[in-house]
Amino acid sequence: MKRIQESKILNRLNELLLILFLFSFIFSIRFFVGLSTILLTANALLAYRVYSGKWWNPSFFNLFTTGIYLFFVMQAIALLYTGNQQEGTSIFQTNLGIIVLPVGVLYSGLLNRQSYGRVMKCFVYILLSATILAIAWATISFFQHHDAGVFFYHPLVSLYSDHAIQFSVIVFFGILFLVDEYSSLLFLKNKTWIVFLIIYFSVFLFLLSSKLVIIIYFLYILYIFAFTDALVKRRTYRFAGLFLIGALMAGLLLAHTPFSKRLQVETDGGIALIRQQKFNPGDYFTGVQFRLLSWRFVYEILNEKHAWIFGVSPGDSQDALAEKYKRENLFTGGTPGNKTGYLGYHSHNQFLQAILETGLFGLAFFILACAGLLRMAVKSGHLSFRVFVILLLCFCFTDAPLKTQYGIVLFVFFPLVMYKGTQSTIPAG
Repeated sequence: MKRIQESKILNRLNELLLILFLFSFIFSIRFFVGLSTILLTANALLAYRVYSGKWWNPSFFNLFTTGIYLFFVMQAIALLYTGNQQEGTSIFQTNLGIIVLPVGVLYSGLLNRQSYGRVMKCFVYILLSATILAIAWATISFFQHHDAGVFFYHPLVSLYSDHAIQFSVIVFFGILFLVDEYSSLLFLKNKTWIVFLIIYFSVFLFLLSSKLVIIIYFLYILYIFAFTDALVKRRTYRFAGLFLIGALMAGLLLAHTPFSKRLQVETDGGIALIRQQKFNPGDYFTGVQFRLLSWRFVYEILNEKHAWIFGVSPGDSQDALAEKYKRENLFTGGTPGNKTGYLGYHSHNQFLQAILETGLFGLAFFILACAGLLRMAVKSGHLSFRVFVILLLCFCFTDAPLKTQYGIVLFVFFPLVMYKGTQSTIPAG
């Protein structure tokens, strides 16, 4: 009985630490992100020890954690052959989250459906506070500079992550939880309030103007209305909802919004530019063009350096790309508004980044982790989790989340939390 009581106390403490972690993460308070991660992991280990009498959890390793841990091992081995030891060590320290975060989630007894819902309820309100503050900050900036651009894309969240796409992912995560809550009313009891929050976060998602997240959001909502009764049970209302969503999509594409402008730029860009043998600093690349160009550059770098097996190392990868950008005569900055140009750009593709940094071994282990996510999605049978996994995997083709602490949390922490929290059931009574 004493052991059960102690484990309950530790699990409740884990909830508080999780909430602190999410608060620190959303508001980008780096010190508390690091501190809460350490405390969360230590408490989870202790809680498991108290409850089970063991330190080792045999269910810890699955396809995802095995792949992600082996990927980390390759990153660590790369320190032995990196030329830029300082950069390599810095990246290694950032990647420690890959090791620590799964322990904090999978060792804890916290993540049953009840405690997951309590934590997610707090997450929604933390996110609501952060978005309101972001809009208020943008409003103040607008009255100072009279530039409406502060309400869109990166400027809107410059107070926190300065990365609108990554922030879009956590906003979408909140929307997924709210849609589930609308059907169950387990933790948020007022349907009107839930609808308001879904609409509010949806509007904020559009302001962030992430093409990938908005497209997946619309596909998800269309699926919800067309094939489920999660939001609307009457068929006539569902058809009306489909019509409204279609009208909103058309309006978003036709109106002169940052999203439509960014989409127009992408569709106007051809692929002939990336086939050129030589470039000039005046060449402008759309997001799609630059990502396609990265495929070419990474292939050429790996050939030139004979680095297909082990890669060029995480410490040397950015130097190798910067050298390539200079040699190909891409824009390298020097203007008042842009001092570095493309020099700080990575490949914007986690698969490319993995093979560039750690070769075919690193790529294989990362693919193993992705296969683990897909396997979890299939086993889950939970629509929201499956949609979130699809988003994460698509995100890996447009960015390299494991290059930053923020991205590591998105790719490692959030899917594990959602998977565990949505698998168990609410205790009866």
